[in-house]
Amino acid sequence: ATVSDPKSRDKKLRAEISNGRLAMMAIIGMVFQDGLTGSAWGDWALYTASPLRAFENELGIQKPTGFWDPLGFAKDGDAANFKRRRVTEIKHGRVAMLAAMGYITPEFFKFPGYLSVSENIKFADVPNGLAAISKVPGAGWLQIVAYGL
Repeated sequence: ATVSDPKSRDKKLRAEISNGRLAMMAIIGMVFQDGLTGSAWGDWALYTASPLRAFENELGIQKPTGFWDPLGFAKDGDAANFKRRRVTEIKHGRVAMLAAMGYITPEFFKFPGYLSVSENIKFADVPNGLAAISKVPGAGWLQIVAYGL
């Protein structure tokens, strides 16, 4: 049966195209999963040959994704490499948390007094965010870098 109303036909064709795309992705996933597990309905417990199973019980593995390694860094199952990457992940996470707090804090609090007495710059005069980079004197950046070492 054909649809004579152009708007209705357009809407139905768009729905058919969208549903067809979804069905194509679904069948590809089912075939792939069937090849791995022997079941198109996803009994991943049957797929024990994966080296990723080596890390399924590690700290930080979260449901519903389980061990998630989209770039395949851990596909070789090397425990030493996994541990090194996990330590690096924790370190980078801590730095990111401190950076986020450092970005948020000036919105609510600024130290009283001067950032630089010689250049007459008060903490209150320094803008928040990336705009602050150009306001801090060079000697101030040297102090920040020295503190970080």
